[in-house]
Amino acid sequence: MPGYINWRNFWIFWLGGIAVFLVVVVTGGPLITDTAPAGILDHQSAATAERVDAIQLSWAEAGKMDHAKWSMIGDLVFIGLYTIGGILGGRLVWQEAQSPSLKKLGLFMVLTYFLFGLFDYVETLSQITQLLQAKGSDTLASIAAFARPPKIATWIIGTVGMIVALIWRHRERRA
Repeated sequence: MPGYINWRNFWIFWLGGIAVFLVVVVTGGPLITDTAPAGILDHQSAATAERVDAIQLSWAEAGKMDHAKWSMIGDLVFIGLYTIGGILGGRLVWQEAQSPSLKKLGLFMVLTYFLFGLFDYVETLSQITQLLQAKGSDTLASIAAFARPPKIATWIIGTVGMIVALIWRHRERRA
């Protein structure tokens, strides 16, 4: 097994991703406007250029375009850290588990985190492109809106699945 695939790196990437996610969430308040009452989440689910333009205009009028840009950059960092951490953790569980069922869960985590990263990068890159162009795009807005539900599903499944796998692995090693 390559030297970079180890539990130390898993914890650094996975918990680092969670930490960046929390920072992005906690600092997202300034992006809440009358037009975007859910802040960045409204931008993620805006399925039309018209809706994206309205949200971005509300941020521009509030002087928050730089904040939105840094929030999306933070999201890109989170995606990378959390995805790599999840894939490392899944692979380690798969390789070290004694139970065939836990091995399957580890492999499932690798797939789930890969899909999470894919969907979240597609969504966020579609968003940040529109933000940097200061213009909505029906194509990019619909791509971001389409990627959001599977991103959320894989994020929930991956997070819960990894916690279950870690507890299971801990109990298996103690036995």
